[in-house]
This record gives sequence, C-alpha cells and structure tokens, in this order.
Amino acid sequence: MSTSGLKPIILYDIPSVVQGKPWSPNTMKTRYCLTFKGLPFETVWVEFPKIKPFYEQNSLAPTTLREMKGTPTPVHTLPVIMDPNTNRFISDSFVIAQYLDEQYPDTPKVLPYGTAALVHVFDTTFLNTIRGIVKMASVKGAQKLNPECREFYIRTRTERFGIPWEQFALPEKREEQWNILRAAFNTVDGWYAKSSGQFILGDTPCFADFIVVGCFKWMQYCFEKQEWEEMKSWNGGRWGKLVDATDKYLDCSK
Repeated sequence: MSTSGLKPIILYDIPSVVQGKPWSPNTMKTRYCLTFKGLPFETVWVEFPKIKPFYEQNSLAPTTLREMKGTPTPVHTLPVIMDPNTNRFISDSFVIAQYLDEQYPDTPKVLPYGTAALVHVFDTTFLNTIRGIVKMASVKGAQKLNPECREFYIRTRTERFGIPWEQFALPEKREEQWNILRAAFNTVDGWYAKSSGQFILGDTPCFADFIVVGCFKWMQYCFEKQEWEEMKSWNGGRWGKLVDATDKYLDCSK
C-alpha cells in the first residue's frame, strides 16, 4: 500500500513538562517507527491518570497483566495508535511495529523478514538487563512529568514496588546504581560489537535499535546534563553516536 493519500495515524503519547516533548521511551519506539517508515501521523497527548479511561472508552483490552500483591492486575499502557485508514486501534509498541510492517509493506521494515521473534527476545532481554536501575530512573523521570501525572506516577510506582518513594534513589546508593547502569550498557555494547555496522543488524536501524536509543533519548531528557555527557561517552561513544544517527527519526513536530 502506498503512503500517498493516507490519513494521518494517531499516536497516543504521554506528555511532559515541556510542551510537545515526548517523555516515554516506550512511545518513542513507535514515534521512531512511524517516521522511519515515512507514514503520516499526529499526536494526541494523554496524561497517565487518563490512560485507563481511554482504554475503557474505546473498548480496548489491557496491554498485559502484572502481579500486584499476588493478584494479576490489568495494566493499561501507551503507546496506542489509531489508524483511520483501517479503523483499528493497536496497543503495545512491538505489536504496533508488526502491524505497521504488515499493513504498509512498501515502507522500510522495522522488523526485517525473519527477525520478529529474535527482536522480541532482544526486547525482553534488554529490559531485564536494565531492570536494576528502574527505581533510580523512576525518580529521574517523575521530575519531567506534569503535576497531575507526577502524583499518579509516584503513587502507582510505590504500590508496585512496595517501598516508600524516598527509598527509590537514596543518595548513598547513587554510586552503586550508577555502576549497575554502566554495567548494563557494557553488556548491551557486547551485543552491538558483534554487528557488522553501527546498528544491531548492520547499516540500517530496526526496531531493536529504537528500543535501545529510546532508552538513551529518555535519559538524555531526564538525567542531569553532566550525567548524560558521561553516559553518551561510554563504550567508545557508541550511545551518543547512536542517538545522533537516529534523531532524524524522532519527529516531535506532530
């Protein structure tokens, strides 16, 4: 299907304190995909407390179930897209990537032929690799949310982890958490070192790269400037170069 004459796809995204600035590394994955494919889109901003009502209003199934105090609890997340060309809502960034490849086969693939299962494993493994810094990252990220959104985010994260917010990033734990973060990206660097090009599959980015660079782009926004300057220099400057090489696909003007 050609992209000419297409109605803009609607991307539902989470706003930040800077108007028009995306906050979530998960929604960034989809923003990268849409721009990489050259598909027209526009953004509708949805604050955290309004995500579940949005799902309910549009009769969407929860993204997943998460164990909360031993009970499977429905979780409602963004990104979601609504494609007016097919009148379909799609949630979950990986599922959205699959949908865009299948629905618009004439556009560049974000999941090249035969790689979907491997990229899905990459996604899970990457998240497990950086899991040790989630609490520190939560505190950093909360500072960039609007007040209503920030209160909801803090409350739901303390409920999820079962500890007071003040214990998420204790000053005396900062060096330990920073070392965990660096060790995690040393691991990811080992994966990239086996590639024949700058990206994980060679010379062209794919969804796996958007997973990684979305995380770094989020850290560039949420961490202190000096922290980002240090991070982007790690592993021979790999991460700063990766961000620079993919910034053209992070269209925040829509």
